[in-house]
Amino acid sequence: MKQWKYFFLFPFLCLYFLSIPVLAEDKTVGIIPKLPQTANDPQLFNGHVYPNWGPVCQRYTYSVIYKDTHGRPPQYIKIYFNGKMIDMEKVNPKNTDYKKGVKYFYTHVPKKLGSNFYYFEASNGLGKTRDSILDSPDNGPVLFESAFDQNEIVLIDKQTGKKIISYPTEKEWVGGVALSDDGKYLAAKTSAHIYLFDTTKPQKPIWTYSADASMSIGDVKGGIDISADGSKIFAAMGNTALFFDKKSNQPKWKYPLNNSAYNVAISADGKYMAAAMAGEEENKNSNLLILFSHKSKKPLWQYHSSGNFHDVSLSQDGQFIAASTGCPDRRAYIFSKDSNQPIMRSDMLTRDSPIHQAKISADGSLAVFGAESDGGAVFLFSPNSTRPIWKFPIPGNSSVRALSFTPDGQYIGAATMAGQTYIFSKNSNKPLYSWSINAPLGAVDIADDGSFLVTGGTDNQIHILTKGHPTGIITPLNEHVQETDISADGRYIAAGTGGSVYFFESFAGNENKIFTCDQIIEPEPQGSYQMQSDPKDNQPPRQLSWWQKIIVFIRRLLGQQPDKLPASENKIDNPDVCGNGLCEENFGESSENCPRDCMIKD
Repeated sequence: MKQWKYFFLFPFLCLYFLSIPVLAEDKTVGIIPKLPQTANDPQLFNGHVYPNWGPVCQRYTYSVIYKDTHGRPPQYIKIYFNGKMIDMEKVNPKNTDYKKGVKYFYTHVPKKLGSNFYYFEASNGLGKTRDSILDSPDNGPVLFESAFDQNEIVLIDKQTGKKIISYPTEKEWVGGVALSDDGKYLAAKTSAHIYLFDTTKPQKPIWTYSADASMSIGDVKGGIDISADGSKIFAAMGNTALFFDKKSNQPKWKYPLNNSAYNVAISADGKYMAAAMAGEEENKNSNLLILFSHKSKKPLWQYHSSGNFHDVSLSQDGQFIAASTGCPDRRAYIFSKDSNQPIMRSDMLTRDSPIHQAKISADGSLAVFGAESDGGAVFLFSPNSTRPIWKFPIPGNSSVRALSFTPDGQYIGAATMAGQTYIFSKNSNKPLYSWSINAPLGAVDIADDGSFLVTGGTDNQIHILTKGHPTGIITPLNEHVQETDISADGRYIAAGTGGSVYFFESFAGNENKIFTCDQIIEPEPQGSYQMQSDPKDNQPPRQLSWWQKIIVFIRRLLGQQPDKLPASENKIDNPDVCGNGLCEENFGESSENCPRDCMIKD
């Protein structure tokens, strides 16, 4: 299968991979009442946690910059941390330049897996302000036990469950796998590479494409898709969309996206392709759904939403497009390729969480969407109504972040963060078959004829589940299963591994485990990201490593919108910011004043 495959978030997740999906999307904390605004309010910006993800027993630093236009000191600066308000400290106790901005911090060493919800609040005695919160707090860091340094791209024989290809990608997470209909070609994307394999010659890829110096790599999802015959490949890497012919590792064209992409899709004939982007509500050149033709990198059209576009799927001929958004929009969409005005824009489907998945049938007559919601987590729509044909609430309100649809629109496969796995018929919201797996699941695909389903997650296994059988074939992998795809003929299964923030919601078997933390892990210095806004920290800026860039993009995938500097600060006054390979809009960078970072050239 191709465009009907599961979309990961990647992600690492109302994330900006970053505003990488906005952290405020995936919350169980609830709605926090907003503060009244006054003319005397101070400002908080650049609120974040560093690192954004990592193991337990590591030191994590929460920081934010306080600014007051009249230079008034704060009466208090606190972090809301898991329900408690805690005073923060200055990074540099001698810094009193509140007009320019002073950085404050709080450190924490987690001893168990799970979520950590936070936001920042400050008062100058006359007004108050907050940061890292929309309606509910941000979440971070995303915590794991694995080091995620043994990732792999695999091809599996469906009948035996044996690996045909096991290609190591080491620390690079796999952000997408896609098989041609006949299973002969396998396209895969990692954080910094794109690969094309001939499955009849499994020793090594036919070709490899590496991110070049002009690209802001690090979007660990991005996504990849392949045409039915394997001749055309469409991918998103960092802030760039790339269109390939299978004959060459040099793209036929590249297009700068101005932001990270959550996922991409290509029509079966390879003539149309679409990218689902993250961004900001007020930035009309982000949060975009973009439709392309194979003829030109110039988009046919684009559509801006108030929320990130989390997923996209094309009908067989590209005539219809399904897409889904996160906070604050939280809707299902169906478009025609002939217009950027949706032919179906649903009501808001959730209260405070994204619509993660969107899959459309080959003829465009039906589309299915997956979400986190107590009012329904699987929704079936037609283009003719803004109300779903049916919806299915997941027991326990677990998130459906893995979803697939057979091309004929007859069967739906879904997997949840609680390990539930389902096959539905389009005719009923009552599952035809169900399985329970003791692991959060982040990848799923269903065979084109609906006869079997493949899923995987934090148990580092591919599960091949057949109708009528309580258990299936299990293939062990080295790390978390993040991506999977089944060839249209059902012969092959492709999979890719990596860490995913979607897995932070549930830790099967380890929910209550307390780690002794006899040794506290100290992370690498943070580098230039976030350092430039407070030069008095006395920490010299330095170039980000490729892995640190990935962490930055993971922050966006997590849903953290980049914080805006006040207009007076919206400029580049430090050359070390421009030129680090990241288009950092929160530091005022743009294609005009920093083309090295924000302009992608062919």
